[in-house]
Amino acid sequence: MKIKQKKEITNSTVFYPYSEGESASKYMPKELLVKIEADKDYFSKKGQTKRYFINNKDYNIIHIGKIEKMTMEQIRQYCSLAFKIAKKEFFREFDLFIWQNILNISEESIIYSALEGIMLTDYQFDKLLSKNDKNFSIEKIDIIYEGNVDFDAIYKKIEIITDSIKLVRDLINYPANIATIDYIEDEAKKIAKKNNLEIRSFSEKDLIKDGFNLIYAVGKGGSEEPRLIEISYKAGEGCPNICLVGKGIIFDSGGLNLKPDSAMADMKEDMSGSAIVLGIIKIVSELKLKINLTVLMPLAENAIDGNSMRPSDVITAYNKKTVEILNTDAEGRLILADALSYSDTKNYDLVMDFATLTGAAVVALGTKITAAYFRGAKYKYPFIESSVAMSETVWELPLFEDYKEMMKSSVADIANLATPSRQAGSIMAALFLGEFIKNENWIHLDIAGTSFADKESGYNPKGGIGVMIRTTIDFLTKISN
Repeated sequence: MKIKQKKEITNSTVFYPYSEGESASKYMPKELLVKIEADKDYFSKKGQTKRYFINNKDYNIIHIGKIEKMTMEQIRQYCSLAFKIAKKEFFREFDLFIWQNILNISEESIIYSALEGIMLTDYQFDKLLSKNDKNFSIEKIDIIYEGNVDFDAIYKKIEIITDSIKLVRDLINYPANIATIDYIEDEAKKIAKKNNLEIRSFSEKDLIKDGFNLIYAVGKGGSEEPRLIEISYKAGEGCPNICLVGKGIIFDSGGLNLKPDSAMADMKEDMSGSAIVLGIIKIVSELKLKINLTVLMPLAENAIDGNSMRPSDVITAYNKKTVEILNTDAEGRLILADALSYSDTKNYDLVMDFATLTGAAVVALGTKITAAYFRGAKYKYPFIESSVAMSETVWELPLFEDYKEMMKSSVADIANLATPSRQAGSIMAALFLGEFIKNENWIHLDIAGTSFADKESGYNPKGGIGVMIRTTIDFLTKISN
């Protein structure tokens, strides 16, 4: 698919935005304006669409809201919807009109958002279908925009970002019999080799020898050895040193505390965090951002056999704290705890983790808002600003120290589950993690509700989304030297 910028309508099929207030009317033919005016009552709410055939032209009108309140997200959604309509109607090529002047949005951001909307929508997970009709594809889109921007540079950046997001979506969508620990490690090695990244894989023997006992305990019942993968990108001295940690439970049965069948079908997505951080370091290296970035991917399968960890087991973590296992289904925090403790040995300026950690986050915030926890204010507001710009909403929840009393154990330093267990579950998991990282700048993202969708919404597909990648890239770009 080719996407180009042009300044005049050239195709017979055209998409125009309709808005309340100023619109694209001065660019539309008079015959079209007359018909739109006659149908003004029809365009009563955002998202309404209508098609007109006039003088051998196919005009598609999309209501995108008031021009005075236009945002980057509305531009993304407009372009996403146009792409979906084009695909449904078998348009092989079309023009997509976009305003030049939108209040409070730079010309570069307008084009950036438009390309995001198109290229994120151009995704379908169909790799496992035995029969798949791939004969039709959109071949050419001309973005009609009168402004002067470096279109090719913006396109190249968006292509790097969206290609990586699509890879992440694939990794999340593959079932655990395909996206195995070995498979994910192989993908990481391919990315590292292609982008000249340093990579180290801690085998099961390494985990035991080096004291990553929580990762080993969670994964020792699985069919493949658990491991920890460390990948590093180095931009040079004087650049910020950042570490990203991603939860990588390739499938979560719950262990001996077996999940109910209704809660298990989507557990292939419990490795979303590891897929996301892998995608982020791929983007950072290809964009050559001025940061030093390390990602840690603790990988394990929470399965059941005679070697599985048991409720009441006590395990010594990487930082030497002892953990009583009250519930084997609270396993994600265990593998993250070892990885976060390991990050403390490297003196990073900031550590962030991404984890499909708790159902409590879903109960509290649903499927459109990521639960966010911040230790230290230095990076908090820049990160939130990026989440707003990328429309990946986060909501801060507190690291409320008083609740730590609920994780006391009579036989170990800490329990992996609070008592009572159904109170403030996402906060309790965050507090648990906080016991295993000393870094004063730490961001914890509980993406349990936002990483995987039951149905498509705008440019986000059904299944794996690659949530928080765009936000994190925008944030890392801002703080890079």
